[in-house]
Amino acid sequence: MKNFYSILISLCFSVQLFAQGTIVGISIYPSNPTILDEVEIHVQLLFSSGSCNADNQGFELNGTTISAYAHHCVGMLTVICETADTFELGQLPAGNYTFDMTLSSGFGGPGCSPGIVPDDSEQFQFSVSTTVGVDELNIDENLVFPNPVDEQLNFKNALKETAVILSLSGQIVHRIPEGVTSIDVSGLESGIYVLSFGSRKIRILKN
Repeated sequence: MKNFYSILISLCFSVQLFAQGTIVGISIYPSNPTILDEVEIHVQLLFSSGSCNADNQGFELNGTTISAYAHHCVGMLTVICETADTFELGQLPAGNYTFDMTLSSGFGGPGCSPGIVPDDSEQFQFSVSTTVGVDELNIDENLVFPNPVDEQLNFKNALKETAVILSLSGQIVHRIPEGVTSIDVSGLESGIYVLSFGSRKIRILKN
């Protein structure tokens, strides 16, 4: 019986070594994100055997630290398995961030065994700026008018999607539902704002 348990422990340890994975690279999209961008983190992974299907993954944002994890299932194939995980972080406030990634793996199919210890971990630092330079934003009279605006901002066509007006610090100051053709901006302080909807980002000058 003692020998049986020794063999079982050795087998479990061997499986864990067999399932070893490595983080080979971390990148961000877009490369220089602003508060207006939907941020994605791409993690390149390498495993010593295949397949290496993802079992589960997630992340938690705590201040400017993003704690992320991924667990993959490996099989018996004696091939190097390469894959990538994507973490959709969404829009982030301006600041300097640390993406702290922990990788683990188990043996079997989906719902595979948990990793005894993490396979690998790595940190990645990136920054989110307040916005692109205001000169890079469009003043598009074909979409909104008048611009500069005093009280009523009009849309050439009814909005087909929701939109927001942002201050240059990234704060949402006005939410606009789809379907509207004009909004009252008389309550906004004078200055520069960003109208964001879909892929469009338009500079609004409030008198």
